[in-house]
Amino acid sequence: MATGIILTLAALLIREPATASAKVGSPAPNFPSAFSCDSPAVRLSVAQVKARLDAGTEEAPPDLSGTDLSGLELAGVNFKRANLSRALLVRTKLAGANLFTSDFTDAVLTEADLRKANLDGTVLRRAQLQRANLTGASLFATIIEAADLSGAKLSDTRIIGYLRGAKLIGADLRNANIGADPGNQSMGVMRATFVGADLSGADLSGANLFKADFSHANLSRARLAGADLRNTELIQTDLTSADLTGAKLHKADVNGTIFTGVVGRDQIQGLDQTRNRDKAIFDGK
Repeated sequence: MATGIILTLAALLIREPATASAKVGSPAPNFPSAFSCDSPAVRLSVAQVKARLDAGTEEAPPDLSGTDLSGLELAGVNFKRANLSRALLVRTKLAGANLFTSDFTDAVLTEADLRKANLDGTVLRRAQLQRANLTGASLFATIIEAADLSGAKLSDTRIIGYLRGAKLIGADLRNANIGADPGNQSMGVMRATFVGADLSGADLSGANLFKADFSHANLSRARLAGADLRNTELIQTDLTSADLTGAKLHKADVNGTIFTGVVGRDQIQGLDQTRNRDKAIFDGK
C-alpha cells in the first residue's frame, strides 16, 4: 500500500519540459499566501495531538488542519496520512517523525526540527519552512511547490521532489542526495525538479544533483564546488558568480545558461562535453 502511494505521487516528478516563455530571475507564480484564515488556530497539547492521531482511520485520516502545534515535543511521532494543512508548527520538534503522505499545504513550519524525519510522499505546497532543520530527512516523491525554505538546513538530505517556484535562498544543501533515482524507471526518469526556483546564495557543495532540472532557476552566488551536475537541465539558469570549482557538468544542457563571473571556471569538469554550450553565456560573450 505504502509503495503504491509513493509511486502514484512519484508520477508527478517525471521530467517536465521547460517552457520557452519562462525567463531567468522571473518571479515565482502568484500563489495564494499561506495560512490565511478568519479565526485563530486551535491550540493543542501533545496529548490531544496523539489522541487525534490515534483516532484516525484509513477512511478518515487524522485531521489536524488549522491547529496550533507550535513548540510541541513531537519527535518520533507517527503522523502518517494526517491532514496538517494551514497548521502552525513554529519551532515544533519533529525529529524522526513519520510524516509519510501527510498534507502540510499552507502550513507554517518556521524553525521546525525535522531532522531525519520521513517526509516521503508528503505535500508541502506553499509551506513556510524558513530556517527549518531537515538534516538527514527523506523527501522522496514530495511536493514542495512554491514552498519557502530560505535559510533551511538540508545537508545530507535525500530529495526527489517537485520544487517548482520554491525559495531556497541561502539554504544549506551540502552533500544532499538530489540525484535521479535509478530505480522505478518504468515510470520515467524520477528526479528533482527545481524549475523557476530561487536558490541564490544556497550551498550545494558536494551535492549529488545528477539529472536534476534547474531550468530557469536562480543559482546566482550559489556554492556548487564539487557538485555532480551531470546530465542536469540548466536551461536559462542563472549561475552568475556561482562557485563551480570542481563541479561535474558532463552532458548537462546549458542552453542559455548564464556563467558570467563564475568562480573556478577553469576547474569545471566536463564543460566541453555539455549540450548546447554554444548557446551558453560566458564573460565577454
